[in-house]
Amino acid sequence: MNPLICVFAVTAELCSFGFEIPVLPTSEYSDTEVATNFVFAVGEGGGCRVVFSLELQASPTNNVEVAIGHDVNEDGNLSLGETALAVGYDCGEWFVRSAANDSVTYSDAADSGLFCRTYEVRSRHVDPSWNLVKVTRRGLGVANESVGVELRQLGFGVTIH
Repeated sequence: MNPLICVFAVTAELCSFGFEIPVLPTSEYSDTEVATNFVFAVGEGGGCRVVFSLELQASPTNNVEVAIGHDVNEDGNLSLGETALAVGYDCGEWFVRSAANDSVTYSDAADSGLFCRTYEVRSRHVDPSWNLVKVTRRGLGVANESVGVELRQLGFGVTIH
């Protein structure tokens, strides 16, 4: 009689997709705003998390935000009304703005120096219709921002011998 051996393994990341957004160019406008949009399909697969990473040179006047949502009118620009979630840094505060909860939460952050933050959207809060990411920078200080957006799929594996 062969013994039954069960081995349970948690796989940290079965599938991962993401991209880094390069530093945005200097704004041509007096309001200093510059933005870019990227297609980012979440898809129908369950168990996906969306992870935002943000690094910038903080100043009392700069703002960098990453927004994700569904480009309803398909114009390639994620408007405020199409934004489901935005995370970022604004003049010394980290913020998370959620359309689903109709809320904005703030937490203090450094108002000068290098600032790094990661924000994760758990799979139960990820909407498969999300198809666009918008990165926006505002302010007078040099931000030298580095922004990453990643789609991670977690899983649980079972091996029976």
